[in-house]
Amino acid sequence: MRQQFSMLVPMELAISNNRTAQVWKRQKVKDGMKALTREAAKDRYPVGKATIWVGIEKRTRGAYDPVNLTDTFKAMVDELVNMGVLDEDDYHHVSGPWLYHAGIDKHMPARTIRATITLVDYHPKPI
Repeated sequence: MRQQFSMLVPMELAISNNRTAQVWKRQKVKDGMKALTREAAKDRYPVGKATIWVGIEKRTRGAYDPVNLTDTFKAMVDELVNMGVLDEDDYHHVSGPWLYHAGIDKHMPARTIRATITLVDYHPKPI
C-alpha cells in the first residue's frame, strides 16, 4: 500500500513546538492544517494503519531541522482519522509522522513550505 498527497503550507500554519505556542496559535494551526488535509487527501482510500512520511520542500537553502515541524502535522493525522483514511492515531495504527528534508523549490510562493505526505504499510519501528 502506498498513497501520496501534497499540501502547500503557509508559514503562519507552521509551528516548531505546539506545547509552547500560544493557545490562539495552536488553534489556528490545527484548524488550518485540518482544512488543508481535507482538500489534499479528499480522494484517499481507507488504509486503517500506516507509517506516515512527510517530505518538506523549502523555497530557500537556509538551514532548518525538519523534525521541528512535527507538531504542525499532528492535526493532519487527526483529520486523516476523521476522514476514515486511518482507523486511529495511536501507536497501534500510526507510525510517524516522520519528517525529512525533500529538497529546494525556488518557484514556490514566498513564506510557504510544500509537504508531500506518503502513507505506506504500517511498521511499528524502522525497517
